[in-house]
Amino acid sequence: MLSNHIRAAAATVAALGLALGLGGCSVGPVDLDDFLMSTSVADAQAAARAELAPVVTSDALRQADTLTVGILTTESAPLSLAASDGSQSGIDVDVAHALADALGLGTVSFVSVSDVDTALAESCDVVMGVTAENAGGATVVGSYVQSATGVFTKQGLDVPADASALSGARVAVQGGSVSESVLMGYELDVTEVNVDNLNAGFDALDAGEADFVVCDAYAGAYLATAYPGTSFVGTLDSPSAVGIAVSGSNAELQAALATALDTISTNGVGDVARARWVGSLPVLTDETRVANLVERTPSADAEASADGAETPDDTTPAE
Repeated sequence: MLSNHIRAAAATVAALGLALGLGGCSVGPVDLDDFLMSTSVADAQAAARAELAPVVTSDALRQADTLTVGILTTESAPLSLAASDGSQSGIDVDVAHALADALGLGTVSFVSVSDVDTALAESCDVVMGVTAENAGGATVVGSYVQSATGVFTKQGLDVPADASALSGARVAVQGGSVSESVLMGYELDVTEVNVDNLNAGFDALDAGEADFVVCDAYAGAYLATAYPGTSFVGTLDSPSAVGIAVSGSNAELQAALATALDTISTNGVGDVARARWVGSLPVLTDETRVANLVERTPSADAEASADGAETPDDTTPAE
């Protein structure tokens, strides 16, 4: 259980996240000591961890009193950011530390991994950022973020926006990306503004050269905080849950981790971890999906081809 000092610190970060829009591409981990006037946060954290009592046995862990966390090499901002010195930050890292506290573990160790099954068998206790599709033989516990294609604008629309708002609009999207493929899957009367990267897309929106940006929702929210007046207005597809992989044979850690995830979801710590990196982005559900979307039909695809329009490429690299 978090000490009163840590609860106060968490509340402070939450308030600052709302007031300052924490989570932009130039914003790193917050030094809470800058905002608290008395007890050092580092001292409070150390005191709290000294009182931790593990809720999992050493048999369930690769190393006693340590949660060894795998970060997939395919992860990108804001889930994971690697500094030049090899240190890591991002939502994955913040959530992992919060989970370790909830599990009563005093230490968190991070390793880079490329395959979930191999990592869990050889190098770590859990792997962050895993979906049912890439879990292999592992069990995915809970969900702390969601994966979906998001829509961003400066028009001040409500969430979710109606598809009619995109009619005749100029939409900045990364050419050849998953997001472009999703966008092309709907009968939307839009003009694509192809960009080489997401920063260029938000630059185009900021300069009035595009009306919307379509991209990965979390990556977009991370960048949007650097562009005042830009807001998330919905997703084009149904979100996929992103959770934490645990070995299918480690029932003890699975159960403890599920409880820990529930703890940080209900006590607000999980929300703080997200807000630091993606500001006010809501939890993505079907309720946040753009309303009244109409899927493109084969006949519409044929008509578009006859008119000389490009169709989405079969290969859709991640942004």
